[in-house]
Amino acid sequence: MLPFQNQPKIFAAFKSGYETVSKHLYLVLFPIFLDLFLLFGYRITITEMIQDFIQHVMLPASATPEIIAYWETLKNQMIEFFRYFSLTSFLRSLPAGVPSLFYVAAFERNPLGEHHFIHLQRPGSVILVIIGMSLIGLLFGYFLYRLLSKATSPQPATSESFLELRSLLSWILIPIISITFMFVVIIPAMLLISLIGALLPIFTMIGYFFLTIGIVTLLTPFIFTPHLIFLEHKSIVQALLTSFRTVRLTNAKSTTFIFLGILVSYLTNMLWRIPSDDSWMLMVSIFGHGMISIIILAASFHFVIDARQRVRDFTENQIPVTTLEKPLE
Repeated sequence: MLPFQNQPKIFAAFKSGYETVSKHLYLVLFPIFLDLFLLFGYRITITEMIQDFIQHVMLPASATPEIIAYWETLKNQMIEFFRYFSLTSFLRSLPAGVPSLFYVAAFERNPLGEHHFIHLQRPGSVILVIIGMSLIGLLFGYFLYRLLSKATSPQPATSESFLELRSLLSWILIPIISITFMFVVIIPAMLLISLIGALLPIFTMIGYFFLTIGIVTLLTPFIFTPHLIFLEHKSIVQALLTSFRTVRLTNAKSTTFIFLGILVSYLTNMLWRIPSDDSWMLMVSIFGHGMISIIILAASFHFVIDARQRVRDFTENQIPVTTLEKPLE
């Protein structure tokens, strides 16, 4: 780990992020347009398909009254949520994409009145819409991160093509790797915790707590992978390894920066979601969220640029071990 005095500066990164956004206000249009579309656009729902699926779920005859009551509560919550949840939310394209305030919102109405709904009933149509929305969201996220890398990079802008095949391929691989990790690690771990929790109920809470800690600890070192794909023109594997090494060498400051970014985003999002679904104050929320989220994102670019430079300087100033072990002549 780098000495504390050689660690990247957290508040300097946030200050630089604010200055970058103030000079490139067009960056804020990405989250603003996405949230405006999610608020006023068509809602693509799967209410009927979810209801059919729930009706075909049969609890075993040995189910206890507690389990039956829990299932009834869960069933009602699912039906109520998916009644207004829209598949257009996949335009958010997690884990990397355009920030959005409304991507998990299940709007019943908007300031203009009632929504227009498109109801899907076939699983094939649902899958196609999810894939299509995710790809569109990935493409817009690609453009946003590429513009942010150009706006924050200390290197002069080059005349390279705006849509680069190598970086685009690496960008698309990010959600693929994330989904693979979820199916290979997270879901099996959750199933194991649920099975053990059925025998030892107290283990459920403890198991999920340690699973959350483990996932955060495991994924945090790779959080700057999307940034490095654009800033240093790396492949997905190179970006993963570089992000891991950078965070490990600047662990104290990197963890603090990530925590502060998430905390600010979470607290401000609570503020932006205070207006009701049909209130025109949501326009203020959309603009405020767009501004804050892009400032945090720009600050993360400045932070990783600073961290990478400090890691390079520290590495170059180290005396090789072979030199120390070489006998004097």
